[in-house]
Amino acid sequence: MKYLVLSLAVMLTACSQPDDLALYKTNVEIAKKVITCYETPDFETFKSLVHKDVEHQSPMYGQGKVDYESVMGQAKFYMEGFTNVSFENPVWLPGVDEKTLVADGSVRVYGTWKGESRETGKSFSVDAYHYFAVQDGQISMSGDYFDATGMVLAVSADPVTPAEEE
Repeated sequence: MKYLVLSLAVMLTACSQPDDLALYKTNVEIAKKVITCYETPDFETFKSLVHKDVEHQSPMYGQGKVDYESVMGQAKFYMEGFTNVSFENPVWLPGVDEKTLVADGSVRVYGTWKGESRETGKSFSVDAYHYFAVQDGQISMSGDYFDATGMVLAVSADPVTPAEEE
């Protein structure tokens, strides 16, 4: 009997939690626009979508969390340094509050970035995870997790070796 009462209580509690993903649905469209800015590239639109007080987890080794100016610098680096960029097989998911595990309107995405270095013509393919929090229609918190250093090394120019002496 006690298991029946406990099961009923759990079911009623679970059913009473709101499952409103309206905020996520709005914010995922903003996050998709940010991703598209890297593919097109469109730096001005990107700039308009990022909040001036953004806190961003950089994918660059040793950078940690960076501010607006660093986000803009990283965006320019990728948008100006690479061509034929695409974000393939995206899996968009709602983010959740870390304590309640209830959807909080934030956005997560997994996918694969592909493209080519403008300088060397070498191509890259790197799996990535990104998260976005949105405030007043702009990205206020975000993070990139992928092997940025490996990607840059993969498309770097081949080392020049001195000609063998005769």
